[in-house]
Amino acid sequence: MTDEFPAGIAQFIDQQIESLAQLEAIILLRKDPARYWTSEEIAKALYITPDMAGLLLAEMARRGFARVESETPARFAYGPHDSPTDRLVGELASLYHDRPVAVISLIYSKPLNKVQTFADAFRLRKENQS
Repeated sequence: MTDEFPAGIAQFIDQQIESLAQLEAIILLRKDPARYWTSEEIAKALYITPDMAGLLLAEMARRGFARVESETPARFAYGPHDSPTDRLVGELASLYHDRPVAVISLIYSKPLNKVQTFADAFRLRKENQS
């Protein structure tokens, strides 16, 4: 499946994108980079809870995808830490627009937690040895 994607996109998804909601939040912020959003506004736009939106926005800021305006409530705007990241986000947004199922499949085909995947593999091997 990763052969279907341009160079760097599959790796970017693997390293940076944890969920469809996160991807859609990044794309939403990117559409109007000058606008600052609250978690409530993101929640309404993406049909998620404000708590989930707040976590997504905080994680986006931590990873360098968003700027934070520290008033109450906190507001976030698109702000990638460098132009190559912005380029990759743009390519991914375009790909998601053209081939949403392929992008969603790639996001959800990766292990949620690599440590858990390792532990599960060990558990399966142990069960098979019995």
